[in-house]
Parts: sequence; structure tokens; C-alpha cells
Amino acid sequence: MIHEKSRRLGSNKATLGSRSGSRMVLALLSFFVLLTACSHRGWTAQSRGPKAPPFPSDFTWINTPQPLSFKHQLKGQVVLLDFWTYGCINCIHMFPVLDHLARHFAKQPFVIIGVHSAKFANESLARNIRAAVMRYKIDHPVIVDENMQIWNAYGVNSWPTFVVVGAGGHIEGTVAGEVTYRSLKRGIDNVLRHDRSAHLLAAHPLVFPARSREFSATGLAFPGKVLADAKLHRLFIADTDHNRIVESTLPNALGVAKLVAVFGNGQQGRTDGPAKSSEFNSPQGMAALGNTLYVADTNNHLIRAINLKTDMVRTVLGTGAEVFDVSGGQAGTQQGINSPWALAARGYNLYIAMAGDHQVWEMNTRTLVARALAGSGEEGLEAGNGTSAEMAQPSGLSLHGAYLYVAEPEASGIARINLNNYDVRTVAGKGLFTFGDKDGSPQTALLQHCMGVAVYGKNLLVADTYNDKLRLINLKTGYVSTFAGTGKPAAGRPGGAVAFAEPGGLSVIGHRIFVADTDNQRIVVIDGKTGQWHQVTIQGLKSPGHKRLSPERTASAIKAPTIQANVNLHHALELIAHLHVPPGTHLTVGVPISIRVSRANGSLIQVQTISSTGKPAVDFLIRAPLPTGGWLAKVYYDYCTNAAMGECIPAACTWKLTVSAGTADKISLSADAGAHTGLAP
Repeated sequence: MIHEKSRRLGSNKATLGSRSGSRMVLALLSFFVLLTACSHRGWTAQSRGPKAPPFPSDFTWINTPQPLSFKHQLKGQVVLLDFWTYGCINCIHMFPVLDHLARHFAKQPFVIIGVHSAKFANESLARNIRAAVMRYKIDHPVIVDENMQIWNAYGVNSWPTFVVVGAGGHIEGTVAGEVTYRSLKRGIDNVLRHDRSAHLLAAHPLVFPARSREFSATGLAFPGKVLADAKLHRLFIADTDHNRIVESTLPNALGVAKLVAVFGNGQQGRTDGPAKSSEFNSPQGMAALGNTLYVADTNNHLIRAINLKTDMVRTVLGTGAEVFDVSGGQAGTQQGINSPWALAARGYNLYIAMAGDHQVWEMNTRTLVARALAGSGEEGLEAGNGTSAEMAQPSGLSLHGAYLYVAEPEASGIARINLNNYDVRTVAGKGLFTFGDKDGSPQTALLQHCMGVAVYGKNLLVADTYNDKLRLINLKTGYVSTFAGTGKPAAGRPGGAVAFAEPGGLSVIGHRIFVADTDNQRIVVIDGKTGQWHQVTIQGLKSPGHKRLSPERTASAIKAPTIQANVNLHHALELIAHLHVPPGTHLTVGVPISIRVSRANGSLIQVQTISSTGKPAVDFLIRAPLPTGGWLAKVYYDYCTNAAMGECIPAACTWKLTVSAGTADKISLSADAGAHTGLAP
């Protein structure tokens, strides 16, 4: 049995290289499987390895219009299998490497296939895996490994693990952990070279249809964190998949805010400078000290500082590369860091949830010296003092008096650090593989991959991400209760109960609770006293430019006529939009559908997100006052080509309406009247 508790073994220098050498035993007993988490291990090369086990014929595929098999589509292709689960930080670290490999071998018969073998129950749902594929911009095919059947067949025991299958269908090598691009490239080159000389390669690579990214009426893309600041009267949003930070006013009683500034041009990069030309790469947590906003620039492995008076962005910590250092002690750009995910600040201290190192760090904002504060660097949920404790991918922080509370998603737990003596104690959670959805005492309650935490009165408010809920933990008794959410991914309906889809970030001002509802691609504000809630509408915010779909995907536009409607401006207006869904496709249940209502001149009135029921008639409720005259209703959605969600295509319908005072409170928007564009706006 292999059990690798530590993932801090430095860079992996072993390679697939030789086609001879020690063989890896692939038939590990299935009950060994769940004993390890992500790992750093070396290649095991195969000497004419066994035949690759086939993929089950009835499993769900994503990013391909048809299932793939080694006997048919993959025959003659060298295949790299990536066994991953979407909450694992080490798996996330490998996505840029896989993208680099895909570009390098684009003209050769080489295919990357993601095998999503879930750790958490929530990660096994096809709807959630598809959202993760979109969030992480994964272009290669992904198969949903139900009950880890493929994992067991290949004898995998940690995330991520890579298996190379030659063009003849035999396993050529296996490696686990964060492997370097050079190592993977060398191994794949060797297999391609051998299979070419053996006349096993196909004449051409497989080509998969080009895809467009999912988009939302909110102007946001999978926002990871949110920060509400009462002193500045500002709301800051980490618009993570748009690689930017959004600054707005705090929203009014109807959830409407005004855009103040956008930091980042939407491109992945690390350029400092003015707001419009600066660059980020999947930013997450934020913290404000005076007129400086600090940002955890996660995929750049940097901490950035935004001067809110000059709108200038500068780098204050990190080298720009992932660095495994469990001690620290250097200053500024001399000190490497690893996937900072959340921030908290007080005085001259900036606290950093270092997800990649399983630690919490502290940076002095005057000297820029940074060091490890808590966590040994080994993944676990163990109490202790300072760096003798063990933490599990810390991703949320909240300060309260002398304590710093830490959300640790990989252990489904919450820890508390005493900042006077660095004592680390567990508030909630049982360990790496104990999770669930259960209220109760500290001894019985269960969370699932919780990524956000905030102090709310005498309680801790927790973004219980994989349970699609907000939970409360009583600071005195430790009792855990459900605050909001249904336990299933949804969006809720205005006037009814709020629902979430993998909420990731929290911020609190008084009784106003702000939630980064990540997979619903929106920010929600809740009144903690009344339970009333609104989706935040940021007037002036638009998505960065998107690329059109390939010509064969672009449906011909249908002219949208003007619809005359008499509307009572003092009542909510119900809009029933009948969406265009081409023959042979369907709307997938649970996938967010959103509407953007604006004046004819483009100024935003309201945005709203709901969860698809699978029916093309979608019911929205517009509560914002509608002006008389012309306005637009644009609905964003996507349709899928088969029941297994193999390929989903973004689309939009637009209707033009003219409003005059009257008593109507319901308008039906026909699919025949909608302009189905089939492209990202």
C-alpha cells in the first residue's frame, strides 16, 4: 500500500523516458484507493505494458460529441490520461502544463483525456464537473468516472495521476503528482517516436469542435471571492475567470450598484500599471488596508496591491512562479509563494491562505517580508502550534479579535489560529476523507469542501461550497446549523428562498451578507435579519470581448421585432422567454440561465439568474422599475447535443420591447421573435 501524506517533496525530476525499466503493478486493491490525496511521485515506465482498460460505454463525456474508445476513435493516437478531481489544488496546478502539451503536439496524433474521478460526493455530479471544465477552461475531452471505476481499473491511488497509452492501446507509463512540462513532453516524445517507427500511428490527429466559453448576463465569470468595505462604501469582486477585479458602489435596497472601476484587461498575465492595461490570472481573495486593495493573484502565485486613489496595480509578493517553500523569510518579489487563495488584513499585517502549500502566511505590508505562520506544509487537519499543525488547502480567512479563522476545503473543516501564541485548533471537520451535510454539535456536524468563512455576529458564517449552502457555527458552543441554501445547485427565485451553486466567498457588513455564488456567476446580497435577498446588478459592467463560435456552430440570426407592452411600473413584471433550441439538442437541467434587462441606450436595469428546468420556456421576474420607452431583454443560455452532455453550445436570444404605462404584469417572448445568435457577445 502506498500512502503519501506529504505532498511537499519538491520538483519531480523522474521522467517517463525509457520504455524499459521497472513495471508498475496496476492491479491495486480497490480499498487502497481512498487512502491518499494529491501527491508528488515519479514515473513508472512500462516495458510493453498491459492493454489499457476500456472506458465504460455508458459513462458521460464532456467536450466531445461522441464517446471515445481505444478500439475506434483513439486507435493510432498516443493518449495522455489525466486522473483529476476538480477541488484538488495540485490538479489545478497541472492545467497550464496540459495546455502547453496540447499546443506543442497539436499537429501530431496525440490526445489528452481527463478522467474525472471524484473525491467529494458533490464532485461526482456531471452538472458540477461540466461547470468546473468551463471554469478552468479545459478544452480536451473529459470522461466522468462513475464510482471511480476507471480509477480502480488503472490502479490509480492519488490525484493527479497521468497514464500514457501508446497508439497500439498499451499502457506505456504512469506518473503521479505535479510533473514538469519537460518530463511529460520527453516521455510523450519517446512514445510517439517508438510508435511511429512501429507504424502504429494514425496519419492525422483527432480534431474536436471548437468551443465558446459559457457567459452570463451579470458580466461576471465564476467570481471566486467578494469583499464589502463599509468605510470605503465599496464592493470588490474577484471576477476570477475574467482575470480582473471589479469595484462598484455598495448596492442599494434592490441590489443595484454602480460600476466604479475595473482592474485588469481580461487577459491572463502579470503586467503591473494602470487599471486598464494591468493583468491578472484567476484572482481570488482580497483585503483592504486604507486606500490599498491587496489581491491574491492565484494562478500567478503573486500578491498584488491596487492603489485605489491612482488606480495603479503593482506586485508586492511572489516571483510569478509556483514555489514550494514552507518557511519563507524573504521580502517582496524575492519570496516565492504557492497559490494564494484568500486574504485578511489588520494594521500592518496581511494574512495569506496559501492553498498550494497548505499553510497560512503573514506579510508585513511595510517591509514586504513574508513567512509561514501556521501549517507544516503537509496536508491534514491536525491541531498544533504554528508550523507544527497540519492544514488542508486553506481557501478562506476571517479575523475576529485575537483569532484568525481558516476555511480548509480539502478537510471540509474550519480552523482557528490564536494570533497571540499561534495555537491552531479545529473548530469543525474530521479529516481529509470525512465530509457530508449534517447540522449538529462539533462532534457530529459535517461540511463538504467549505471555501469561505466570515464572522457574523456571535457566529461564523461558512460558505459550505460543495453542499451549496451557507452554514452558521456558534462561536461559543460550536453548534453547526444551516443558514441558507437548499443543498442542491440552484439559483432560487426573487421573493422566494435563496439558493446557491458552489458559493466560494463571503463578506459581511452589519446584517448584510455578500456571497460570491461562483457557479451561478453572480453576487448575492442577503439581509440576515429578514432573509430577503437580491442578486447584485452592477450598472455599467460588461463582459470582456469573447470570440465567435466556428462558422458551423453559428446559427443564422432571426430578426427581433418590437413588442408593444403596457406595463404597470409599480408591480413586478413576469417575462416568459421561449428559447430557441435546435433539433437534436436540449437544455440541461440545473444549468444557469440568465437575463440582462437594459434600456435601449444600453444602460443596465437588472440582471437575474435562474436554474434551467430543462424546458425551453423560462420564467423571469423583473422587480426593478422599468422605464417607459424602448428596452432590451437578452437571455443567455446554452444547449447540449446529447443526453450525456457531451457538448454544450452557448447561445443568446434578444427581444426589443416598447413599454408604456398600463396594467400588464406578464409578457410572453416567443422563440420565433428572438434573435438566436449562437455566439458569445
